[in-house]
Amino acid sequence: MLIAQAPLRVSLLGGGSDLPAYLVNNDGAVLSFAIDRKVFIVGHPFTHRTGIALKYSKFEDVQTPTQLVHPIAREVLTRYQVTDIDIAVMSDVPAGTGLGSSSSFTVAFLAFVRSLCGIESTSVDLAREACDIEIETLREPIGYQDQWASALGGINTLHFAHGEVEVESLVLSHVQISTLENNLRLIPVGKPRSASALLSRQAQSISLGSHVEKQTGALVELVKAGKEALQGEVDQLGPLLDTAWAIKRSMTDGITSIEIDQMYQRGLSSGSTGGKLLGAGGSGYLAFYVPQSAHQAFDQAFPTRLDFKISQNGAGVIHES
Repeated sequence: MLIAQAPLRVSLLGGGSDLPAYLVNNDGAVLSFAIDRKVFIVGHPFTHRTGIALKYSKFEDVQTPTQLVHPIAREVLTRYQVTDIDIAVMSDVPAGTGLGSSSSFTVAFLAFVRSLCGIESTSVDLAREACDIEIETLREPIGYQDQWASALGGINTLHFAHGEVEVESLVLSHVQISTLENNLRLIPVGKPRSASALLSRQAQSISLGSHVEKQTGALVELVKAGKEALQGEVDQLGPLLDTAWAIKRSMTDGITSIEIDQMYQRGLSSGSTGGKLLGAGGSGYLAFYVPQSAHQAFDQAFPTRLDFKISQNGAGVIHES
């Protein structure tokens, strides 16, 4: 029995600047952290039959990896020539909610398969190969941040330039981490969705000198201020998120909706100093920064939320027997 896991992530600032279309002419940066909500891959080799049984939101039972419908599982198992295995996928949070679950799945699946093949993996190995599979091989219209955030764990500023990723890990005090965990509220809004269409539209809008390119650059400029807030007065994060959300929602259609806008205004009226919708847009989780003094009023207005802790550990195998 082998179990691998990869954490989901919360992207605070700079989202969109990790898209390949933006990085053609610009450098990008993202501030994010991993959380203790995870994707798990559980499996063991067959001893009584051949083929592949793959259980996720669907069930597939095939003889060879190339017959799988699931594109990531098909690519990874084919790449490593793995067969005769029973695999189940589980997640703490549904896919399509803006927490990077698709890339967390890829990272966890790679950790599982590489370990099964006796290949040691660093966080960098997992992040780079996950990006190669999703972006280069499968041509998914996504960026590079989610794979790195999940593989690494912790709180990081990720810098993207010239095809390379530079990781700046943030070391915060116990008080700063507790303040961030206690004051950031993740509130569900809308239904799970695929981010592909929104990301494709955003990427197609990023041309040299375009409005979307300029606005994405403005989001990058906020990353440094966000890092300084986390390392200093964490309460400064709320207004930065509010500024970032105002920029992002002006970039393209579909990022926000009447429901999201109404919920966001209700959050501000209930004591939040700022927030943003996680992920590409449309639905998912609204991340509100709520100072300690406003907790009671905010929690009365929003009794349902996703509790979390920051995960300092990245992806890897957690059980082998």
